[in-house]
Amino acid sequence: MENLYNREVKPSTYEYLPIDWSKVFGNNNGIIVEIGFGGGEYLLNYAQKYPNKNFVGFEVSITSMKKAHNRIKDLNNVRLVITDARFGMREFFSDKNVEKVVMNFPIPWDKKAHERRRVIIPEFFDTLSNVLVDGGIFELATDVEWYAKQTAEIATEKGLFEVLEFMENPDREIRTRYEQKWIKYGRNIYLLRLKKVKHTEINRLIGGIHEMPHAKCKVNIEKFNELTGKVFKERQSVAVIKGIYKSTTNDAYLIKVISSDKDFQQHYYLVAYPEDNEWIIKLDSSSNPYRTPAVKWSVRALAEFLSK
Repeated sequence: MENLYNREVKPSTYEYLPIDWSKVFGNNNGIIVEIGFGGGEYLLNYAQKYPNKNFVGFEVSITSMKKAHNRIKDLNNVRLVITDARFGMREFFSDKNVEKVVMNFPIPWDKKAHERRRVIIPEFFDTLSNVLVDGGIFELATDVEWYAKQTAEIATEKGLFEVLEFMENPDREIRTRYEQKWIKYGRNIYLLRLKKVKHTEINRLIGGIHEMPHAKCKVNIEKFNELTGKVFKERQSVAVIKGIYKSTTNDAYLIKVISSDKDFQQHYYLVAYPEDNEWIIKLDSSSNPYRTPAVKWSVRALAEFLSK
């Protein structure tokens, strides 16, 4: 299917991860990442100011993608990605691949119930210490003082980063729309700049060829009736069967699945159909999740359950 947004990158369609960004941009310029690009104003101004840098923006909002893309669509040095930034930073960039990462006014998610949504966690700085170049920079702008201080503590506790600057009401060269609004109303802004001082090796969920998982097995047809609501668990992988639909024209079944690799969740469909005295279990052609361990394992787990 043709990509609706010419500056959007869809890593789930790539045959190999991490991404070779030099091929995406057509050059070897340094990469700057903005996590949470919102409406894209900051990313637009930053990319225009530094045309010899490549910019990658992460967001989870489709609405934000539409707004930002309308702003940056004529810029060759910007690409946008819709995904969880914790996952994207780890899976889409190779070692020492990024010069700078910027986060502007993220939601602190301070309540326990929202813990899984937090970006600023120790594992995130493990990722940054891997994908940032030696001496690479992480920059946080926030109007929440305790959040900035907590970020500095988390980032430096393992000796991976050192604090370059911690400033109140800094004179930033580029300001977000949100930032300009709060300055107008006298609200304090805090800027934290961290420098990578130690490199860390990390385990990526994907890495290498982004292969399509499938399984062949004998099937007990009656087991399809037991699938809805079934939960499969193995270590940090969980797969929940949310629905099953039988084709009206043949013996094929479409199976709705939600799987999670620890804190990364995906929704997709598996298809099961008979072929040459066996059944094929694989991702439905309309689904394109990242082929994480949980996704691959869900195919095997389903095949094993149906064959009993």
